[in-house]
Amino acid sequence: MDILIHAAAAGVVGSILALLLRKYTPELGLTLAIVTGAVILWISATVAFQVTDTVRDLAADGGVDPIYLSPVIKCVGIALVTHLASQICRDAQQGSVASALELCGTLCALYVSLPLIRSLLATVGKLV
Repeated sequence: MDILIHAAAAGVVGSILALLLRKYTPELGLTLAIVTGAVILWISATVAFQVTDTVRDLAADGGVDPIYLSPVIKCVGIALVTHLASQICRDAQQGSVASALELCGTLCALYVSLPLIRSLLATVGKLV
C-alpha cells in the first residue's frame, strides 16, 4: 500500500529529525514529534474512512442494525485517539496526564457503548 509507505517514511524521517533536535532544543524535538504524528494521522484518515465505509456496507449486507455497529466503531476510534494522546504525554514525561487520558478514554468508550449494553439487556430480558 502506498499509504503505508508514505506514513512509514514520514514516521522515520520525523523521528530521526526529532531525535536530532532533542539534543539541542528538547521543546522543538517534542513539537516535531507531535507534528509528525499529526501528519501520519492525516495520511491514515483516508484508510480509516475506507475501513469504516466497508464495515458499514458489510453490516448492511448482513442485515446488522446500525445501532449495534456504531458503538463498536466509536469505541475503536476512542481507543486509537486515547492511545496516541497518552503516548504523546508520556513522551513529554507527563505520566499522570497520560493515565488521566486513559481513564477518560475508558469512560468515554463505556458511555458510547451504553446503547449496545441496553439493547443486550433488553434481549436477555425477553429470553427470560
